[in-house]
Amino acid sequence: RRRAPVHGARLSRLSLGMALTRKPPRRVWTLRSAPPGGLSNFGRAGEVLIAMFDTRPLQRWASGGVGAGSYDYWSLAARLNQLYACRHGYDFRYFLEVRASGEAVPQVNVLDDSGNSPSKVAGTCLLRGAEWRATSWCKLAAVALGLSHGYRTVVMIDSDAFLRSGRLSLRIDELVADHVATRHGEWSFASQRNGGPRTPLWMAGNAPFKPAQPNAGLQVWRGGPLLNSSWDALRRWWAADVGDFHNRHHPYEQAGINRTLERGRDYGVLLGLEWLNKSEWRSLPAAHISSVSRFDRMRVLAATLANIRGSFLQRCGQMPNATSIDATRTAERLLERRATQNREHARE
Repeated sequence: RRRAPVHGARLSRLSLGMALTRKPPRRVWTLRSAPPGGLSNFGRAGEVLIAMFDTRPLQRWASGGVGAGSYDYWSLAARLNQLYACRHGYDFRYFLEVRASGEAVPQVNVLDDSGNSPSKVAGTCLLRGAEWRATSWCKLAAVALGLSHGYRTVVMIDSDAFLRSGRLSLRIDELVADHVATRHGEWSFASQRNGGPRTPLWMAGNAPFKPAQPNAGLQVWRGGPLLNSSWDALRRWWAADVGDFHNRHHPYEQAGINRTLERGRDYGVLLGLEWLNKSEWRSLPAAHISSVSRFDRMRVLAATLANIRGSFLQRCGQMPNATSIDATRTAERLLERRATQNREHARE
């Protein structure tokens, strides 16, 4: 049942032309009737890329136990995200770091990341050819590659997270529109200037840890008329000076958000998408299986995959193949060299 709009005056000043309605059981305020060029304009089938980035090949679990005969968690997540893309007619790519030179990925001090695998805290890509950054940073280079191929929307999702393809599944425009606001008053969409139709980047919320902050495990980048704004935000984020510690230790690229990006203008937070909250995993269209062991991630992801109908699995084909990427060279070409050229043109 529709309820009266909330914060109507503020919304009209933002020129969104949307009403906030309460829609159970998601427990969020949802935005409806987005105007042309607004929050609904994220691209049709074939114009949206769902992407992941990792240093680990898609592979099968090699030992006995809960994962025997199945894929490891990042491969399970890749399959689930490929199925999501298949349902909505989107493209899917699993970007795998493969150095053109064949150089081995160096390992770094992992004392402060004892709960993470070496592949996560390894020095995977270079900033300006000199500073090693961990794998999580390097997914920004994969985003750049997606934008450079002309996609209207590029969605980057972490290797322990997935978008649902079942009854809770939402298109990307629906996912954003349904979760930009939360009904918890102090973090309402209208009062916090969280973003709007001209916001080039949307990220998941970081609840239950820091509910008002973004979680970069889900990034929705917009091309089309917002392409230049996306490139500007992406290049500033990549160039963030966070020091050697946060280049290679938690919270990795999230440490650069507040230093380089402006909330509302550069990015918005999907406050209603509490996808880190274990109690919400079954009721949300996306879930981030974080802060649990490797085996627990496998259990959750394998159980989710097991509930998908076999006919749908057959229609969407086999496990996806990886797409090779050299993140350092990609960043040099699309994020560093272009940014330098733009600054030079501006001075001229």
